[in-house]
Amino acid sequence: MTAAIAGWVQGTATTGVGAVMGLLAGGRVGAAVGGALSGIFAIPFGRAVRRGEPYQGPGGLRRCIVDATWSAPNTWAGALFYGALRLRGNPLDVDRTRGTGSIWLVNGVVPRYATTIGTVKAGSNERIDRHEEIHVLQARLFGPLYLPLVVANFVVATLVPYWLLFPDRAGYTIDSVAAYFERGVYPHVWHELWAYRAAGRGPSGGPRRAGSKGKETGTHRR
Repeated sequence: MTAAIAGWVQGTATTGVGAVMGLLAGGRVGAAVGGALSGIFAIPFGRAVRRGEPYQGPGGLRRCIVDATWSAPNTWAGALFYGALRLRGNPLDVDRTRGTGSIWLVNGVVPRYATTIGTVKAGSNERIDRHEEIHVLQARLFGPLYLPLVVANFVVATLVPYWLLFPDRAGYTIDSVAAYFERGVYPHVWHELWAYRAAGRGPSGGPRRAGSKGKETGTHRR
């Protein structure tokens, strides 16, 4: 599959998801509005796929098909995420994107953190990218269930701090609202626990630092 076709496929999937969501929310008028608004984001996202060639190489066709079908809602969310960050001047890293199955943006959303939505990774680097790639894989595996499951677990972990019973509880202190979320809620939701363990860097009351200067990225620290 050529990069141009892959870009068209992902852009079309993005527009299609927006139209379906609009249809469910507001009938035919909603479908037209949702499709049109999503199309605004689909264009730069499709261009990023064409320029970055993330689907080149082994497994690229399979990833492209999954991202445009089963995982299309995540692709849609990633396209909106990509468009919003590009409007803020966050540049596409073409070299890191090529053949990886994901879109790399140079800067994170929040200082010291990297965030991955759908196939779009913002602020990742080589030392933590295994973690971010797990999030891309999770989206492909769970498809339309992924983001609702992530949100649901964050809500539960916030309201019912089950993580206080985890074995690593003695390794960190909850002394502020920020610490409650950063050391308690965030590293103990299902998709983050999975990503840390798969990457071989389990959290200890919070993500372990991996950057040479102790900086962090993400929903994962770098």
